[in-house]
Order: sequence, then C-alpha cells, then structure tokens
Amino acid sequence: MATQPLFDIGNVILAPSPTFARLKDKPRPFIPLLVLILLTLAVSCWYVSSLDFAWFREHMLAAQGPMKPEARAAMAQFLTPKTMMWSSGAGAVLGTPLICAVVALYYLLAGKVMGTGIGYGKWFGFAVWTSIPRLLTVPLSALQILTSGGRLAPEDMNMVSLNYLLLHVPMSSPWFGFATNLDLTSVWSIALAVLGLKAWTGRSTAACVTVAVLPYAVVYGIWAAKIAFLG
Repeated sequence: MATQPLFDIGNVILAPSPTFARLKDKPRPFIPLLVLILLTLAVSCWYVSSLDFAWFREHMLAAQGPMKPEARAAMAQFLTPKTMMWSSGAGAVLGTPLICAVVALYYLLAGKVMGTGIGYGKWFGFAVWTSIPRLLTVPLSALQILTSGGRLAPEDMNMVSLNYLLLHVPMSSPWFGFATNLDLTSVWSIALAVLGLKAWTGRSTAACVTVAVLPYAVVYGIWAAKIAFLG
C-alpha cells in the first residue's frame, strides 16, 4: 500500500519492534525521508523569514565575543535573509539524505561484522526510520517561532537539546556545538536502532546496544576530547 509508510511513521514510534520486523523486507524509506526533508525545510524557512534580522545580526555578532573588524564585517555580510535561507535550505535538502547515507554505510559495515548479509539499500532505509524522532522537534520549534516575536536565537530552536534543557552554554563557548547537537531525539534514535537491530539481525541485546551506541560514543568522545585538550 502506498499509504503504509505514512502510517509507519507513527508505528515506528508507538510499536517499534513489530514495525521494524515488517520493514525488514521492504523498508520503503523515501516517503519518510521526504517528510523529514520537507518539514525540516519548512520550519527552517519559516524561522529565517520570521526573524528580526537587525536583532539577529547583533545577537550573533555579540555571541562571538571580541572579533577583528574584518572578521566582524565578513560575518555581518553573511548574516542576511538570502544567505540564511539558502544555507538552511541546503542543510535540509542535502544534509538529511547525506547523513542517512553515511549512517547506512556504518550499519552496512556493522552488519557484515555481525554476519547479517543485509544490503546497503535496506540499511539506508533503516537509517531513515531511526531518524523519525527528529520529527518530534517540529511542533516544538513551531511553538518557539510563533511566540518569539522575531527574536529567536538559534540555540533556542531545539527545545530538547542538552544545552537548552540543562547547560545553557553561550555560543562563544567551544562546548556550544557539542551541547546543542546532543539532544533527546538522539537518545530516542539509539533506542529505536537497538530495537530495529534486534528485529533485523536477531542478535543479543548487548550486541545491538553496542552497535547502536558506538558511532555516537566515538563521534562525541572525539569531539569532547578535542574541545577539552585543544579548546
């Protein structure tokens, strides 16, 4: 059924194990991928179009701390509605499938180690379906935009990030990107990956947890070490 992937967007949240078991034969990732891209694109464009750019430009420049005049001028020139709209659009349209493609490559390699024999195309679908928790940030971002009056800082867009919920690290800190990128949807995606791996591979819970957590541990571990030792 053509509409089944739309229903499975909800099913993968409400009943992940049986949904992943069914998706193993035909992942059909392109409808959920399109939904992810279009909603991300819509929210990003809405955010940029709603901004009070005079305020936004000053906020971004102030957040960087002391800057050389030429660097400040270059950044101010970049912070325009047109460049922001293009960069946001490119991030949504190109970044979303690219991330899924890289994640699928990881699962392909992990699957070979586990002896599953599952091909890259199915792992690409797996990467898309485990990204579905990102959709839960859309209504929260919409709420932020609606109530901001055009003065919404980028660090406040993601209401489920570690930075927004707990740390409140300023943009001038080297830890800002780390704290902003680590959020509750990442934890949920890991949980979905564990359940999905068990359904697709039949391996132990410990093995599936290891495979699901490993890329996050490596990426965020290297990132944290770089900040801690190199600043």
